[in-house]
Amino acid sequence: MDDFKSRLMSELADQTKSFFKVEVLLEAALKSLKVKESESLLFGKLTVLHYRMFGGEGSGIYRAAAAVELMILGLDIIDDLQDEDYGGMPWHNLSKDIALNLAIGFLTLSQEVLLLCDFPLEHVHQSAVYLNRQVLTAINGQTLDLLNTARDEEDYLRMVEQKSAALLVCACMIGVIMATGRPDERVEEYAREVGIAAQIKNDYRDLLDWSNKNDFLRRKKTLPLLFLLSAAESEEERWIQDYFAGRLELEEVRDRSDEFAAIVERTGTTLYTSVRMRSHYYQFLDIIESMDVDMKWRDLMIEAAR
Repeated sequence: MDDFKSRLMSELADQTKSFFKVEVLLEAALKSLKVKESESLLFGKLTVLHYRMFGGEGSGIYRAAAAVELMILGLDIIDDLQDEDYGGMPWHNLSKDIALNLAIGFLTLSQEVLLLCDFPLEHVHQSAVYLNRQVLTAINGQTLDLLNTARDEEDYLRMVEQKSAALLVCACMIGVIMATGRPDERVEEYAREVGIAAQIKNDYRDLLDWSNKNDFLRRKKTLPLLFLLSAAESEEERWIQDYFAGRLELEEVRDRSDEFAAIVERTGTTLYTSVRMRSHYYQFLDIIESMDVDMKWRDLMIEAAR
């Protein structure tokens, strides 16, 4: 997979130029692909990796991987628009309505590209059905995330399984289906565990990063925050609950990041988050190490999951 990125980026650029005709959309789409090029392209990589893991050969899988990355890009744009994460991404330079068209275009293009893959028709059909279902699952999960009504760990895990984990499962499974014509329950199970572990890790990182979009400042209910809210009970820690309940304003807590970090450590939130994250990661390891797959591909998957 040494030339993975160049092959995938070439496929993404070719498909984008073929189907985006309006200049403003094409320009924004190509700039968005530049952002992709600077990233790990993890989802496309997982598609190619699982295709090889299950015996697939040839370069046709790069088109399927491009379809997966286009799907992720479209959903990322929608997620940014909904969360109002106005950073330096190319779609932030567009009006919101045009940016939404860009996102819809990427989502639709992902289906078009997948249907144009040069694989047995049944494999393509099964892959398209699976991708559609996982997108619909992710939309349900994103809605739960936006509603921000999680009360406990069970609610949080239900949301994550339907949102970020569902997309990671999709990336892996498209590769499996293109190689074999059918999904694999073991891959679905371990990919879900990897997705949950990754989301918990991201949520903990966002909890402490007060320079960017901080989940505490946005009063977003994540697993680390749910634990912190239940553990911060002393008088000097009560301001955390007060802010989350709306009894304090942002200006009253914005400069307390160091104090906040100390409370996160003191309440055991760091340890709790680490244990929960590792438990899902170890479940992934147990499953993949029990499978009869080439050690080369197994080790690459373990490396990608770290």
